[in-house]
Amino acid sequence: MRAEPVLDTSPPPRWCLPAVFLAGTLGCALIADSAWSISATYDEVAYLQVAAHWWRTGDQAEISRMGSPLTFWKLQQIPVLWLLDHTGRRALVDDPIARQAELLPLVRLGSIWIWVVALGLAAFWTRRLHGPRAMAFAAWLFALSPNLLAHGALITMELPLAASSSAVFLLFWLFLRTSSSLAFWSAAALCGLAFSCKFTAILFPPLLALIWWIDLSVVVKVRPSQAAIQVLRGMVGFLALMIASDIIVTGFAVLPLAANVTKIHPSLDTQFGPGSRAVPFLGRVLETPILQDWVGFVIQIRHQRAGGPSYLFGERRMTGWWYYYFIVLVVKIPLAFWALVLLRALWISRERPADRAWVLPALIGGFLIMTALGSTRNYGLRYLLPIAPLAVVWVSALAAQPGWRRVLACSALLGQAFAVVSVHPNELTYFNQIAGGPLGGKAILSDSNLDWGQGLKSLARLQRQQPQLRDLTFYYFGDTKPQYYGVAGVSYVIDANLSRPFPPQFQAASRFVAVSTSLRWGPWAPPDYFKAIKNVSPFTFTDDHTIAIYRTADIFPSPPLDSGSIKIKPARKPFLQTVGSLGDSPG
Repeated sequence: MRAEPVLDTSPPPRWCLPAVFLAGTLGCALIADSAWSISATYDEVAYLQVAAHWWRTGDQAEISRMGSPLTFWKLQQIPVLWLLDHTGRRALVDDPIARQAELLPLVRLGSIWIWVVALGLAAFWTRRLHGPRAMAFAAWLFALSPNLLAHGALITMELPLAASSSAVFLLFWLFLRTSSSLAFWSAAALCGLAFSCKFTAILFPPLLALIWWIDLSVVVKVRPSQAAIQVLRGMVGFLALMIASDIIVTGFAVLPLAANVTKIHPSLDTQFGPGSRAVPFLGRVLETPILQDWVGFVIQIRHQRAGGPSYLFGERRMTGWWYYYFIVLVVKIPLAFWALVLLRALWISRERPADRAWVLPALIGGFLIMTALGSTRNYGLRYLLPIAPLAVVWVSALAAQPGWRRVLACSALLGQAFAVVSVHPNELTYFNQIAGGPLGGKAILSDSNLDWGQGLKSLARLQRQQPQLRDLTFYYFGDTKPQYYGVAGVSYVIDANLSRPFPPQFQAASRFVAVSTSLRWGPWAPPDYFKAIKNVSPFTFTDDHTIAIYRTADIFPSPPLDSGSIKIKPARKPFLQTVGSLGDSPG
C-alpha cells in the first residue's frame, strides 16, 4: 500500500502573507533598477513607436505586419501614455524614438504590474495546492528568479504571456479538480487574451486537451474512447470562446492579408502563372479584411516556416536544433533551482492523484516537447517563460514538508539570491556556473540569452569613466541608434535583417573598436565579417558583458597606441564551452 505524503498540520504562521508582500516588493525594486540601468532591447523601440502612433492616430496596422499581436503592448503602455498626456509631458509620446532614453524606463516601470500579477497567481496556486508556507516560498522563489526578473523589466511579449498563461493553466487545473464549468470557460476566455499577447498561446488548447484526456482516462477512470469524445466536444467550445475573446479584446479590429490592396499581386502570378484562374480568387481573399490578430498570426507562421538565424555552441543554422531549448535550460537556470527540481522529482510518487499536482509537470513536459519539435527560430529562453511559474508552483511543495525537505528548500533560496546578486542589474545576461557566467555563455548562446542590444547605457557609462574610449568605431546589434543613449564615436547598426548600411568589410579609423557580442559570437553578422577579431583579446568589456572593446592597433597593423593600463583577467574556460568548441568555431 502506497504511503500517504507527510504533511505539516501545525497552524500556519502569521508571517506567510507578509512574506509574499515582501518578496513582491523586493522583486519590483530589482525590476525598477534594471529598467533604468539598461537601454532598449531588440523590438522595444518598435513597440514604443507603434504604441505612440496608435495612441495618437488609432492606426495599428504596422504591428500586425510585423507578425505580432495587438494586446500585450497596450497592456504595458496605455497607463503610462495616458499619464504622460495628462501631466504635461506629451512631447515624450510625440517623439518616442528620439526621446526613448526618457520614455522607455517610464513605460517599463508602468508595466511592472504584469510581473506582480504573475507572482500573485503563482503564490495563489501554491497556496491552494500546498499551503501557506509553500505560498511564501513560491513568492520568494519567483522574486529571485533571474530570468523572470530580466523579462519583467522589458516591454516585450514574454511577461504578458507568462501572466495570462498562468491564469489559463490555474483555471484549467481548478476545472479538473472541481469540475467547475466557470473555471473551464474562464480559462477559454483568458486563452484568447493570452493569444493576443503572444501567438505561442495557440499551443495551449491541444496541450490542455491532452491533459484533460489523461485525467479522465487515468484519474477519473473513464474509458479512453469516451474520454476522447468528451474532450473533443469540450474543446470545440473552448476554441470558440477563445476566438470570441480575442475578437472582443482586440476591439473587433480587422485587416486584409495583403499589405497593399492594389488588385495586382505579383507573388500570386509568380506562383500560379499569369492568367491562372486561381489568381483573381486568391487576390480577393488577400484583399478581404479578416481578424487583425490572425493576420499577424499568418505572418508569424510564414516567419516560422522560413526559419531564422540561430546560434548554438558556435554553429549557425536557419532552422535551429530540436535540443536547443534543453541546452538553454541547462545553462540559464540557476543550479539551486535544478536542485529543487531533482528533490521534488524524488518525492513525486508520494502524491495523491486527486490533488492533480501531476498536471504541473505534465504541462511543463508537454510544452517543452511542442516547443522543441515545432520551433525553427531558436532565439532564447524567453520562449519557455510560460512554464516558469508552473515550475515555481511545483517545486514549492517542498516547503510544505516538515524536516529536512523544508530546510533544503530554504537553502536553495540562498542559491537563487546569489544568482541574482551576481548579475544584477543585468539579469538578462545570467548564465549559471556550468556555462561559466556571461563570459562563458557567449560561446554557447546569443540573442536574448545574453546580448539583445541592451548594453548602450553601459557603454556610455564606460566612455564617461575612460574618455579615451570616446574615439570609437562601434558595430552594434540592435534596432536603434547608440547616440540616443549618449554613446560617442562612429556607430554602425546591424539588425536582424541586415537592412541598415554598414561597411562592406570590418574596418575602423579610430583608436578603439567595439563589437556587440551577438555579432561576434551570434548569428546576425554576415559570415566571417568579424574574423579579424577571432583570436584577439578584448581590451575591456562593458559591465554587462554585451559589448567587447578592442584596440584597433591589435586588430589592424598600425603603429602601437597607448590605450591605458587596464588589465583584464582572462576568464576560465567553462566545461560546456570546451564541449562546444568541438564543433565549428564561433564567429
